[in-house]
Amino acid sequence: MSQRDRHLKARQSILRGEAPEKRIFVTKVDKEFQEKMKVEREVEQKRIDEKLEATKEARMPWFCGECKKIMKKHLDEKMWYLYNHCFECQVEIENKLRISGKYDEWAQKKIIANKLSWIRDQKQSIEEFKKQDKVEFWEQTRPDGYSVDKEKWTANFDNVKKEANEALEYLQKIEDSLL
Repeated sequence: MSQRDRHLKARQSILRGEAPEKRIFVTKVDKEFQEKMKVEREVEQKRIDEKLEATKEARMPWFCGECKKIMKKHLDEKMWYLYNHCFECQVEIENKLRISGKYDEWAQKKIIANKLSWIRDQKQSIEEFKKQDKVEFWEQTRPDGYSVDKEKWTANFDNVKKEANEALEYLQKIEDSLL
């Protein structure tokens, strides 16, 4: 008997005032499988929580930690990553610096810090370049989308290292003049 026929028979018996045929469904639960799935869900949730904790510092919160206002503007995001507060708080800080006459000194320190950071990045990239013994590049030039070609360059490494040392000395002089 199909499901439709059972429904029709039950409706007819209800209309006649009789009790319809009762069907009882018994399901068997696989306890072992349920426990296994529960453990897997807990492990997965723990892994997700660890990832979220690791990236917690990199995410911008919804509210500023100092003034408790909502941070929804693009400038708020920029200021959060630079100073860990919203744009409005930064405007207040800079206003107080201007009133006290210390803004120009603060701005000059920021400029020097940025220059020093750039110089240190350049020095690090030159040091890494000096360490290589041969110059090779892998380039995808074919239109098939997956083939790569190895391009080898020949160079006078003594001359390269000499020029790299000169560049490092020059950058060191600039760095010393800024400090």
